[in-house]
Amino acid sequence: MAEKQRIRPVVSNTFKLWLVSIIFFLTFFHLYSLYRYPQINIVSNEILLGTVLVLVGYLWIQELRDRQRLEIINWTLVKAQEQLERAEIDTITTLILTEEAKDPYVRGHSKRVTKCAVEIAKELGLSEEEQKTIERAGILHDIGKIGISDNILGKPDKLNEEEWKVLKKHPRRAAEILEPLKFLAEEKEMICHHHERYDGQGYPDGLKDDEIPLGARIIAVADTFDAMNSERPYRKPLPEDVIIAELKNVSGSQLDPQIVITFLALLKNKPSLWEKD
Repeated sequence: MAEKQRIRPVVSNTFKLWLVSIIFFLTFFHLYSLYRYPQINIVSNEILLGTVLVLVGYLWIQELRDRQRLEIINWTLVKAQEQLERAEIDTITTLILTEEAKDPYVRGHSKRVTKCAVEIAKELGLSEEEQKTIERAGILHDIGKIGISDNILGKPDKLNEEEWKVLKKHPRRAAEILEPLKFLAEEKEMICHHHERYDGQGYPDGLKDDEIPLGARIIAVADTFDAMNSERPYRKPLPEDVIIAELKNVSGSQLDPQIVITFLALLKNKPSLWEKD
């Protein structure tokens, strides 16, 4: 492996220190000579001032060059960090999509939820950075289901109490899986709480109203919609009018009513949100 090159300033700090020392010495010497030998002009004020100004100007220029160089280095490091984070997210996303591809009933679910969630975020006027956060949380929201038995996830009948307990652990499990990725702090909160209910009857923590992160409330609406709009082992996709009626029915209890209103308006204006790939 090639040895890492040390990042050095254009002019070394030692050299700069020597220049400062010279400026200080010249100034001190001139003041001392004026005090000690007032009748003798050893160095003219013009020459001294010109010399000091040249040295100070040189130092100032070098500082500007060094600052610019450090800004470029910092920008490069930030970009490299972003690429590393993106690669980590892409790796996890690939794992999720691979798992989904095994099951025709959930294939494409994370992408569709993400698409709807981002559209809601845009409609609510959230910033681009907030939209990106919701996008990452949307694509990763079901990562906690990895490792849950296919017999539970694909069961055509109603889950029994033990199976339901296992399934309800997946939001917390998702946060545990993503814990090493410190840069996903907000996303982990959204993912962990996207199954909370607006009335406080959800899981894992029974949060309600504004206690639930906004991103989690947005994803909950998108997730609920896609679940009804997709085929399941026990039923076909629900008709559009039934889905709309059900979203209205759970507004204020399961789902944030304002987000439901926003999403229902989106469904009218963007029919593509009904598409299933």
